[in-house]
Amino acid sequence: MFQDEIRTVVRSTYGRLPSGAGRSMAARLYSEDQLGDLPDEAVDWSLGVGNPVAHAALGPGDHVVDLGCGGGIDSILAARAVGPTGRVTGVDTLAEMCERTRKAAEAAGVAEWCEAAHGEMEDLPLPDDSVDVVISNGVVNLSPRKSRALAEAARVLRPGGRLCISDFVVSDNLPPEVLTSGAAWAGCIAGALSEEVLAKKLANSGFTNVELGERIPFSIDDVAVYPLFDDEVIRLMKRVVPESEQRQIATCVIAKAEHPG
Repeated sequence: MFQDEIRTVVRSTYGRLPSGAGRSMAARLYSEDQLGDLPDEAVDWSLGVGNPVAHAALGPGDHVVDLGCGGGIDSILAARAVGPTGRVTGVDTLAEMCERTRKAAEAAGVAEWCEAAHGEMEDLPLPDDSVDVVISNGVVNLSPRKSRALAEAARVLRPGGRLCISDFVVSDNLPPEVLTSGAAWAGCIAGALSEEVLAKKLANSGFTNVELGERIPFSIDDVAVYPLFDDEVIRLMKRVVPESEQRQIATCVIAKAEHPG
């Protein structure tokens, strides 16, 4: 698929999701303590594949950028970790998602230091060397220009800054029918890299101490829970992916790295 096609498919898919679409996945990925006092809007629009804040070692005063903030669940969790002496900037390509993050941050009582900015991860609306940590959750795979997105993350990080992302990786090439499926792209499957390629892209973007940590396997039945995958693409994957590979169509991995400056 061409870059503009991918962007259009991703935007239209996320733009037409019903409210509450992400609640079932939030229950799988986050602890009860984390979810207990979060605003409903943030939980309803939780569309990630992991829990990067749990691995990002955030501390008071950190300035964090959340790539693809969506409904704001990770931005709010990050804001609570960094406190009012820190700052969280969520970035999303959809203006309506930015507005949801703002409303959820207000409801969570962190709006003074948690903001949302409309923009592309391949062209972040932030100055060079301005943040301490970049996080994202099931977002980098949505980019048709992943190397560019990772280079932008490196650009905005201060020397010694850190990256912590969760995303799907795949071990083998997917069938072409899946690679050209809009729903599979929106669900981060069609755009997923192998672990080796992801690590290489991080290194090529200037990151060091690349570490691929926690791994959570996802079967086709697991990804079917996501509202991003319609019945048609689930049937497609079950038809064209060998049955022996359907029990682990993808793996969510936590990727961490440092930027030496």
